[in-house]
Amino acid sequence: MVLPEVVLLPGLDGTGDLFDGLLSAAPRELTVRVLKFPRNRSDRYSELADWVSSALPSRPVALVAESFSGPLAVLVANRCPAVVAVVLCASFVEPPLPRALRALAPLAGSWAPPVSVIRWLMAGGDASLARTLRRALATNPPSTIASRINSALSVDVVADLLSLSQPLLCLIPTRDRLLSSRSFQRIRDLKPSAAFVELDAPHLLLQTAPAAAWQHEEVEPVRVAYLILSSAGLERADRCVSQCHLGVTPYN
Repeated sequence: MVLPEVVLLPGLDGTGDLFDGLLSAAPRELTVRVLKFPRNRSDRYSELADWVSSALPSRPVALVAESFSGPLAVLVANRCPAVVAVVLCASFVEPPLPRALRALAPLAGSWAPPVSVIRWLMAGGDASLARTLRRALATNPPSTIASRINSALSVDVVADLLSLSQPLLCLIPTRDRLLSSRSFQRIRDLKPSAAFVELDAPHLLLQTAPAAAWQHEEVEPVRVAYLILSSAGLERADRCVSQCHLGVTPYN
């Protein structure tokens, strides 16, 4: 049995440059690739969802979406039959900031945050990671970042989440200083059937804890594959798991 291809959707920078560590830590049994956002297209979620859907392979796909891309993954999963599982990492389905702060979106796009701010807010004190993110953000025109922030601060994919039929896994960083725990609790309330895993990490969970993201007993992609097979009604899903030789037991 062939495991689904894992497709990584990047955060606000859209470059995928921050996934290098995660790719290096990926189990050899998996095919993993990054979708980088085009710079000449709209940053509205609905239009990005059309682009992502057209860029996905025809084989089964597990979407792993970081932060900004969470709502995007939910939309794509409802549109594209190739998507058989969704993993949301430090993400949201509704505006993650209070309405009073949403007017600051244009300012955020035109102001490049200093490394010290990124380091404290998102990187858990890792200055090197903060510099990498700042460089990745700077590759985009300020208007692009402002547009993405505006999209995030006006998004509402609640109905799409409720209609999601694929297995859903949510990774929650316990030291997130960017997103409130209310964003994560909202997903729990809307989708109690999903699997939720808390990891000791800042907002940039996939960069600061790449090995944990792959290896945690409930995050293990083979477990996601098991969920996929089981939800599809296929027999002997446990055989697929055991053949991967990772010592994983079926996830219930």
